[in-house]
Amino acid sequence: MHHSAVDFLDYLALNRRMSVHTVSAYENDLKQFETYCKNDALDIISGLNSMTVRGWMADLMEAGLQARSVHRKISVLRSFTRYLRKQGKLKSDPLSKISLPKMPKRIVQDIPARDLQNMFAHFPWAEQENGQRDKLLLLLFYSTGMRLSELAAIHCGDVDLDRKTVQVTGKRNKQRLIPLHDEILEGLKEWMQGRKSLLFPLDNGKPMYRMYIYRLVNQYLRLFSDALKTSPHVLRHSFATHMLNNGAQLMAIKEILGHASLAATQVYTKNSFEKLKKIHALHPRN
Repeated sequence: MHHSAVDFLDYLALNRRMSVHTVSAYENDLKQFETYCKNDALDIISGLNSMTVRGWMADLMEAGLQARSVHRKISVLRSFTRYLRKQGKLKSDPLSKISLPKMPKRIVQDIPARDLQNMFAHFPWAEQENGQRDKLLLLLFYSTGMRLSELAAIHCGDVDLDRKTVQVTGKRNKQRLIPLHDEILEGLKEWMQGRKSLLFPLDNGKPMYRMYIYRLVNQYLRLFSDALKTSPHVLRHSFATHMLNNGAQLMAIKEILGHASLAATQVYTKNSFEKLKKIHALHPRN
């Protein structure tokens, strides 16, 4: 891999404090583009021109890649280009005239509140191995909207039972406080007795890995929901959508979710509006 790309990835990890998972995704995209450039006898720096990038985009689309994924890959190239300009290795922005494929309307899927309430109220948690832990973990996802990586890293010291908050470390090491409601507080108080380190460790004391949490959440949600997606991120969507539908202010939801900009949170208003349109279409006067 070109030394400038390696330096860029190091910069993301050390200066921008991006997670290992995010840096790895950037690396994969840069390697794909570098491979495409080599087919035209170009290195990754000389390949950063509108003609080559347009050709790569066309290849990606022909291979069946969705517009959203193409946008992400070009966003990585734009970040790399900005880095190279700051380093003095590029004088101008070679991607300024690149037009991206039109994005489809993003409809955020949520799991109906009644399905989640049914799961928490009626599943025989006490009879399940690790049932207390699993219920608490699912409740935290749904009642706080935190990300999978955030939940896996929580220590008992991050929970303040008196102030009714939990501190999480989000993207780029940005910390935020999330309020906790009484039901989750009672569960946490009992669960944390005698614990001092990680809130949800594996049997060996290490943090739960991503796929472990994903499978755990998926296993329970599939019992109570016929949604196409039943991942931890869907619980984050459900938290935000249900909060909005019950009158929460968009800025408050933004702060709890840890979004960098309001635009990321506004997708939930669009989602609610699309649902309203579908319901209105059923009106007998239409």
